[in-house]
Amino acid sequence: MKGRLLATVALLAATAIWGSTFVVTKRSLTDLSPPSFLLWRFGLAAGVLVLARPRCVARLSRAERRQAVLLGVALAGGFLLQTFGLLHTLAGVSGFLTGAAVIFTPVVAATLFGERVGRLGWVAVGGSAIGLALLAGGVTAPSPASALLTLAGAAFFAVHISGLSRWATRANAYGMTALSVTVAAALCAAAALGHGGVSAPATRETWQAVLYLSLAATCAGFAVQAWAQSALTAVTAAVVMTMEPVFAAVLAIAAGEHGLQWVGWVGGLVVVASMFLAELGPRECCDALSPRVECC
Repeated sequence: MKGRLLATVALLAATAIWGSTFVVTKRSLTDLSPPSFLLWRFGLAAGVLVLARPRCVARLSRAERRQAVLLGVALAGGFLLQTFGLLHTLAGVSGFLTGAAVIFTPVVAATLFGERVGRLGWVAVGGSAIGLALLAGGVTAPSPASALLTLAGAAFFAVHISGLSRWATRANAYGMTALSVTVAAALCAAAALGHGGVSAPATRETWQAVLYLSLAATCAGFAVQAWAQSALTAVTAAVVMTMEPVFAAVLAIAAGEHGLQWVGWVGGLVVVASMFLAELGPRECCDALSPRVECC
């Protein structure tokens, strides 16, 4: 129980950092295209991760490497779609739409991995979906095309969340993170070459944004996520990470982007309540019915 609580707190801290990335990325897209920005973000992060522990990838088994490559594909797909959508979407709204990953995750976990989701698990997911809808109702809506891109990105994130919960262990978490981030960087490089070529940040502010997202949000954040999800199921992790749009909304307001109506704040409270239901509620929830990664 203590280990699960620590993993939940760590994942929540990482989620707070990710919530800040919407505003930071939005401001940087005036200087760089989405693929170039993501190439710098993931490329620098991959370099740091591999240099810090150069043998981490070599220690992975062949199966773990294949899994990490799949995670990298999901990671690149999610961020490319999300960032292209962010071009014409407010940062706070993008955070809300990305939170739809909590709705997609049980479907992915059950369909691809045969993970069973208990009744209270579905209640928590449903509560999160309602909360996200209320949050979205409290802000200006994006263009339909941008919304679809962001929702498609959320589906890729759901695959990433489900795969981590199924494959990550405390022993392989760092290596899988390093390899998946490297794969994501390579795919973003290919996307940048097909989208006008690779460009470098032109201002000090953009370099600061790239470094922050590379070191804090990617290196630290994804390493923490992989470690935490070795102790949590996909559904529990997804519900915890629904706090990301709440953090994104608060930080967007602090940055002066937009105001949030009272219905949006009600939605935020519903999201928080759903998170507590999934993690602190009776253990006949999804976790009691799902196989643990460590035992497989």
